[in-house]
Amino acid sequence: MSWPLLFWLFLSAGALVETALFLGQWGWLNGLDRNVPAELASLLPEGYGWWRGVTYARERLRVALGLLLTRYATVALAVGTGGLQAACRLAGAVSASPFPAGFLLGAFLTTVLALVELPWGVYETFSVETRFGFNRSSLALYLRDAFLKTVLSAVLAGFLLGGASFLLDRPGGLPLALLGIAVFDVAAAFLLPRLVLPLFFRLRPLEEEKLKERLESLFQRTGFSTSSLLVADGSRRSTHGNAFFAGLGRSRRVILFDTLAERFPPEETAAVVAHEIGHWKKKHVPAALLHLFALQASLVLFAGFLWKAGGFSESFGLPGRPEAFAVMAYLFWGTLAGLLLQPLLSSASRGREFEADRYAAEQEGPDAMIGALARLATDSLAWTPSEPRYAAWYLSHPSTAERILALKRLKAAGLSGK
Repeated sequence: MSWPLLFWLFLSAGALVETALFLGQWGWLNGLDRNVPAELASLLPEGYGWWRGVTYARERLRVALGLLLTRYATVALAVGTGGLQAACRLAGAVSASPFPAGFLLGAFLTTVLALVELPWGVYETFSVETRFGFNRSSLALYLRDAFLKTVLSAVLAGFLLGGASFLLDRPGGLPLALLGIAVFDVAAAFLLPRLVLPLFFRLRPLEEEKLKERLESLFQRTGFSTSSLLVADGSRRSTHGNAFFAGLGRSRRVILFDTLAERFPPEETAAVVAHEIGHWKKKHVPAALLHLFALQASLVLFAGFLWKAGGFSESFGLPGRPEAFAVMAYLFWGTLAGLLLQPLLSSASRGREFEADRYAAEQEGPDAMIGALARLATDSLAWTPSEPRYAAWYLSHPSTAERILALKRLKAAGLSGK
């Protein structure tokens, strides 16, 4: 079997399919009229800048397409021109042991990719986001965040690649790898709110009494336990609002961006939090962890098969060492999994969002959730619809209009909240 031929076929197919989807979205956005579409006219709030939102969507798409092509080009150049081969040989020369060599290789490749993508992030933040009034980050803060993300990603990638390299040729390595991944996923979920979030946000207890009382009543009513209710200073970086849960079990924290907590009415903020509780009540969080583990397990099993077959990394001109094999197996699996699974994962995610919306409407009433969605979309210029095939492939959330119409149907059916 010609593994390089299959790899280049999958990589080319992925690049062509994704580029076609992006160009289809570009044509769709360029085809939108300056007047609000009839199907959205009754949903958009008065005074919303429809054409400004369309222009914002086009600018963001331009950046996303540039980033997409940069990633494909980086992988193609690394594999096709000897760059990956040189990196693998250097890691092997630094250390003959699989774990240190794998750690160095994973950290190095992650850092290179972050540096390649950095110009796109700078352009998006300080050109697009600034032009449309969303960016509040200074260049120093942005570069600090980018540095921390790169260091964390490099350490994580190094640890994972080093561990995979160490276990590849060990007796019982396959089940140990699966066990290690499961433990890592759960540990990461516990550690995120305690160790990672404070590196990027200043967290303080929620002090607004009316909102605090409403949220505590919601937690009691739904049986949702949390270790703390915190506000993050998201406004230091952006005007976009957000809320999320971080952690599992007793370490779980509810995080509200100050842009949400300070600007939204309490009932709408409560609806956003109820939506997140809905993900927990509907068991979306454990389901997401299981899906993640299934993807990771498929990579481990695929790599185990290739390792036993032999000659895989050598067919790409790479050393036959574990770390070189593990990197190439990941790149091969990633091109194939992305091509086959992306639309399925997006579809499942959109279904979960509808379920969480319904739960929020059951708790706080459809009007509160409708108001929150409309305000979030208005503040972020996010009312612009997407081309159907692009949306089906990429979007993890239904459009704002789809979500509001679904909530209006629930309201018409008699749902009123508690």
